Order: sequence, then structure tokens, then C-alpha cells
Amino acid sequence: MEKLFSGAGQQKVAVIGGGGFIGRSLVRKLVATGHVVRVGSQNPEKIQGLGKARGTGRVEFLKTSVNDAAQLDRLFDGVDAVVNLVSVMTPDVQTLHRINVEGARLAAVRAHLAGVKHYVHMSAIGASLTSPGAYGRSKAAAERVVRDVFPDARLLRPSVVFGTDDSFFNLFALIAALSPVLPVFAGRTYYQPVFVEDVAEAALRLLQPENAGLTVEAGGPDILSMRELMAFVLEASGRKRILLPIPQVVARLEATVLEKLPGHLLTRDQVAMMSVDNVVQPGAETLQTLGIHPASLGMVVPGYLNGSICKLYRQLKA
Repeated sequence: MEKLFSGAGQQKVAVIGGGGFIGRSLVRKLVATGHVVRVGSQNPEKIQGLGKARGTGRVEFLKTSVNDAAQLDRLFDGVDAVVNLVSVMTPDVQTLHRINVEGARLAAVRAHLAGVKHYVHMSAIGASLTSPGAYGRSKAAAERVVRDVFPDARLLRPSVVFGTDDSFFNLFALIAALSPVLPVFAGRTYYQPVFVEDVAEAALRLLQPENAGLTVEAGGPDILSMRELMAFVLEASGRKRILLPIPQVVARLEATVLEKLPGHLLTRDQVAMMSVDNVVQPGAETLQTLGIHPASLGMVVPGYLNGSICKLYRQLKA
């Protein structure tokens, strides 16, 4: 892809949360297209490997919290564009609001004051003020506060994101590797998984001036129920297991325990959100709007799920 802002020289792009799953892909794409990428992370020392990304651009690292105005000001000083990828899914509603909503507002405000011209905010399919889950409501509130500050901000709403280090397919493949049964939560809820490289490419293309104000829902070509996705996990990982449907009342009881454990493997909020399909809505702008033809599950997932238990665990924790 050509450089951003056709006709201009090397540009600076700040990526908040650039060390995360989607962020790492986006940073590599920005470096490859010749830009200076300023990565804001709470633990920059852990992501120094991104400095080796190939391309004519380069990477700078700054310790940054979306709730710290001074750190955001340093991150945004002299940059042309910002992509905010920071988001948490936690049973702690106060933390959810502080990071997903207040953090989104503060980042947008400080970017606007710094004179940033192009702003992309990562949201999620299912973002709605009437969502059954607090996470979905927090993402909708974040969209609203960002657009209050940047009316032409670009919003990107992906479905479940997959890729080598994802926390969805790797988790269920690891469960299948360790257990004779694979639980199926909300088996009739539909999802539209999207490849991490396609999401990163969408964020990159949204920075183009002609995409100002655009809201894009990012889904892949496959629309599958949760039960179909679990069957796919077994096929892709080469394992035969019993698919065990979990009633919602049981899922909520399990979540009550699991959300208290490190990592929050399952929360009551997630169970609530599983009651709603997570697919691109009719009439929405899509990846195709940006000229992206998304990769299918079958093209990517079998290549990283068919491995040892240790490999799956490393990928899940990456």
C-alpha cells in the first residue's frame, strides 16, 4: 500500500496499545509503508522486538496509559495520526469504564489538543448502549465520546479476531487438547471471525483522508454458529472430542467462579453478550468498502492450531 497522505513525506503515527495482538500487525504494516510509528504501551520494555519490523519506517517506544494526560501528550507531540487500540474486557465495571470510556475520551481530547489530523478508534461489533453486556455498552459509550471530540474520527468494529496468537481459537484448541469434551457456550449464536492482518490493514487504510468519519464493521467471509466454530476447532486441530452444549444458566454459574481467577477465562458479562449474534449488520460499511477481501478461517487457522499443547499455550499467552 502507498504511504498515507499521498504526496507527503514520512509521517508519524502514534499507536496506543501497539504491543497487543492487533497492534503488532498494524505496527509492522506502518513500518513497511515507510512511517515513523510511535508505540504507546504500559510495558514498552516487553515489546522491543517490534523495533526489528522490516521496512523503511522505524519504531519509537513510549510508556503510555490512556488515563495519563502527560504521557499521552508526550506520545502525541508532533504526530500526524493516532490509532487507539486500547480496550479491556473485565468483570470490574469501574475498570471497564475507566479504560474503555474515560481512557478513550482522554486520548481523543489530548490528540485533538496536539493538532492530530487523523484519528482511528478501535471499537467492536456489538457496541451498543442497549447491549446486554457492560463491555458492549462501554464500547458504544467510547464511540460517542470519541466522536464528540473528533467528529470525523474513523471507527473500526471487528468481530472475533483470529490469527496465530489469538485468544479465541487457541483457547478452545488448548481445552480440546486437555479434555475429552469441548464445551459449547451459546451454540446458536453466530459469529463472523476476521483475520488479524485484515483488521490491521483496515486500520491502516482508514487513516487515508478520504475515509474521514467512516465506521467500518469488520467480519470475515465465514458466518458460523458457536457450535460450528467448535466443530471447526476440532477439525483444524486434528482432534476428536465430544461437543458438550452448556446451558446459559450453567454458563453463568461457571462464569461466577472463572471470572474471579487470573485471566478471567469466562465472565458473566461475556455470557450475557453471547446471547446476541456478533456479525456485520446489513447496510454497514465493510472491509470491502476499503478494498479488502478478507481471508477465510480455512486459509489461516489450521496452520497454527495443529500443534502441541505447549505450542498452543505459548500462542495463547503471546
